[in-house]
Amino acid sequence: MDTSINNLVTNESLKIFSSITLIDILNDKVSLFSCNNGVTEIESDSYENYLEKLKKVIHPDFLNDYFNVISFNNLKNNNQDIIWKSYMKLSDTLSYDNYVDAIKVLNENQVIITTFKYTPEAVVSDGEPVNNTDDLSYAVADLIMNITSTFDNLENEDYEVANVKKYITELTNDLLRKNQSVLKEYENKISVEVNKTYRSILIVDDDGLTRNIFKKVFEKEYNIIEAKNGAEAVELVEKNILQNNNESSENIVCMFLDLKMPVMDGFGVLNFLKEKRLLTRLPVVIISADDTKDTKEKIYGYDISDMIEKPFNYELIKKRVNTTVNMYAKSNLLDNLIKYQGRELKSILNSYVNAYLIDYKVVNDNVSKYLTIMLNNYKTKENNNLLDVNAIVKASKYYDLSINTIPRTYLNNINNLNEEEKKVVFNYPNMGENIIKYILSEESDSDVRYASNIIKMHNERYDGMGYPNSLKEDKIPMYVYLTNIAIEYASLKIKNINEEEIVKTINSKNGNKYHPTAIEIFNASLEEMKG
Repeated sequence: MDTSINNLVTNESLKIFSSITLIDILNDKVSLFSCNNGVTEIESDSYENYLEKLKKVIHPDFLNDYFNVISFNNLKNNNQDIIWKSYMKLSDTLSYDNYVDAIKVLNENQVIITTFKYTPEAVVSDGEPVNNTDDLSYAVADLIMNITSTFDNLENEDYEVANVKKYITELTNDLLRKNQSVLKEYENKISVEVNKTYRSILIVDDDGLTRNIFKKVFEKEYNIIEAKNGAEAVELVEKNILQNNNESSENIVCMFLDLKMPVMDGFGVLNFLKEKRLLTRLPVVIISADDTKDTKEKIYGYDISDMIEKPFNYELIKKRVNTTVNMYAKSNLLDNLIKYQGRELKSILNSYVNAYLIDYKVVNDNVSKYLTIMLNNYKTKENNNLLDVNAIVKASKYYDLSINTIPRTYLNNINNLNEEEKKVVFNYPNMGENIIKYILSEESDSDVRYASNIIKMHNERYDGMGYPNSLKEDKIPMYVYLTNIAIEYASLKIKNINEEEIVKTINSKNGNKYHPTAIEIFNASLEEMKG
């Protein structure tokens, strides 16, 4: 049985929604999915029959207006990303309840409708939920507007249940990430659900009597797994936590660990858990008769959860363990959400960077060619074998990465900008540097350093009149000067400006924008660059 916190969050979060409706006009098909116990298709019908059934359940006061909203012609002509409609309809208890529909046109033939209840106390203005309530459903309603891209992830031609579940999972994860009040409320819900989940405690002790005693204390609330020594414990952790790739895996939520055991002692297990970075995810409770100061100091150096000493007070232990398990469950939930957010952010930034590289491909190809020539000549001139030409050329393609984050008119009219507008311009290289550090976080330090310097110093000048940091002279690396010259040379060549004029323009910036040595290298490389 899969009892991971991630799946628990997803499955329980689905219950926020009353239903999901997928309408395919082209194929005259309406699919209704229930969210009460995961995403389950409960009904499939024609569009006409679907509308007839709605007439029987929607309150008469809302019927005409609702049908007008979901008219397919009206939906197609509506410019909103999501259309909101609040209304009343009959629930399973045969009483009229308040509902909100979030209606999204996927393409010219298909529509998705997310339906959920809201409390009578919640405020609705012009059919849209107002974000002034902590009600869970309303927080979802408020946040759904910010993740319309999720709809684009659904297959347009094939409404598989997996696609619907992916949409709901994205939606609820976004809810938990972005809304602190809901997250706080939902933590409590998770704690309750965790207590209902079949969880396992791993008892690691070579003394069978101790294992049996702990088993009797916890067996009503937890599944009990036993290990006679540290080696068995490590094997169980490997199988059930580190691999955790099958439904039969136990959900180990706590470990009782004795220190003195054969084969591998408790410290061996602690070293393993520390190496695998599991001590922050799995609460470890040390059971020991050794209460000396040295032992305690050594144990707590491993960031364990708790230590209990003989003789044991089992009722107290039980309370402490239950509190600790729930605390770690919440912590792991938050940690998973943060990691999810990090992956999502990296995906967004990767898309942005890829789009930038496509837009600047022609210039970058030429920059790479010219920069390689100049760097090799500089390397020979200075007899500098440490200069990594390939890494610098690779980094040069990011030179103006954040250019699309500011209006181009700002750059073309910088002397006439007000102070706030100048701040925007002066900050954009820093923004590009932050993006590239995130994107290249797994690359070598030198790759990151080259790219960061080229980005943040692209607008610096030899005379110190550049931005964002007014660097000058040798504070700017020579490879940055050469990169900027290569960029200017390539850009002017693409504009079909006369070669003589290009050379004259670049040489006119000797001693103001460019370092004299960089200009010297440029002039010495011209014949080769023209080839």
